[in-house]
Amino acid sequence: SVNEPADTVDVEVLSESGIEHPSRDSTKEYLLDRLLYKGVLPRYAFPTDVATFHIFDQDKSTSYRPVFRYTPSQSLSIALTQYAPGKQVWVDSKLWTSGAIYSPMKNDLDEAWDNRRIYYECSNCGYAHTYSIEEGTIGEYRDCIACGEINSFGPGTIWLRPPGFAHPVDKKEGTSPDDQPAKSYATHAKLLAPTPQVNDDWTVLNPNLRIYHMREPLLVTNRGPRAEGYNYCRRCGRIEPSALPKGTITSAHRKPYPGDTNPNCGGGNSVTGMVLGTDFITDILLVSITVQPPLILKPGLLATHTALRTLSEAFAAAGTAMLELESGEIQAEYRPALTAKGREGTEVEIYLYDTLPGGAGFSRRTGELGLDIFNKALSILEECPGECDFSCYRCLRSFKNKLEHELLDRHLAASLLRFI
Repeated sequence: SVNEPADTVDVEVLSESGIEHPSRDSTKEYLLDRLLYKGVLPRYAFPTDVATFHIFDQDKSTSYRPVFRYTPSQSLSIALTQYAPGKQVWVDSKLWTSGAIYSPMKNDLDEAWDNRRIYYECSNCGYAHTYSIEEGTIGEYRDCIACGEINSFGPGTIWLRPPGFAHPVDKKEGTSPDDQPAKSYATHAKLLAPTPQVNDDWTVLNPNLRIYHMREPLLVTNRGPRAEGYNYCRRCGRIEPSALPKGTITSAHRKPYPGDTNPNCGGGNSVTGMVLGTDFITDILLVSITVQPPLILKPGLLATHTALRTLSEAFAAAGTAMLELESGEIQAEYRPALTAKGREGTEVEIYLYDTLPGGAGFSRRTGELGLDIFNKALSILEECPGECDFSCYRCLRSFKNKLEHELLDRHLAASLLRFI
């Protein structure tokens, strides 16, 4: 049985060509998709949260039916980095370049645009949130509700969930831009939920440490190279980083897909500075940490980032080791507590989450281990087999956290954890 009322189920309509086209009513969605998103059905049994990188076979494609040479896929949260516009992708020993938002179902791009949101991220503490088109404003700055910094939350930008990506058909394989393509990476998963109330079902481990299990959405976003977003043509789906010095999206350009009787797009319907992202519901273990002056963990300070980033990696490694999981099945991120103490720097939150959309219960099981998980994290920090000065691949470093290697300091984090 389902614990919440089922959403309205849309009706599929067959066109004259026999291709299914869902109604464009954005207030409706498929029941199966809704059940998967809410975690009522397991995502690992129905892998729908994937994005495909389409590589066309121009010789065999027609205006009625595109034909693909290759269609590699990744989960969307990973594809936001690996298939991001401007990125080069190796397939079958050949080099391809992502340059279009694409789906074989033509309505998918329109529906993605209809469901766009306005994205805000704090430049001080990294807290992020999306709002509907009616609730947000493009270019707007707000005060951050997490750290309290004035006018640091923004600017508001268009946030789009891409249905898929493609190599533009007019671009030859194995070619690359004149300049090295600018790198872009998806953000860490951002927790949207507010801090639970004091009288909620927290498990208190000691005066400085308490934990809370929840199932809430996490937000992953790629803001483009130098956080400048992407230029996107709404007519044909072509897309490029806004940081490119010689952009072509805002003027006439070639359509990225084959088979059209007119291969040219006139442009004139483009947006600039757009970001790409996705969200998913999963199991989350919220760890609330309280400190007392003179020790503070003020949002935005390098020492705070270093200590909490290292603790996050240690907690994730401890959970993975104690539950005997594969590396990466549990990850962790941090934020200021969304309370007055959080803005003062005396309360912070680290949240462990299942990377599998829908959750697999790993984070909940980690919380059931109580203080043992934190003792395990402390041993990881203090007992590196390589006896490194700050961090190494034998204790905290991995390929997944390569961008944070310079922030990892196991001695600083161990001192904080002992205090906690």
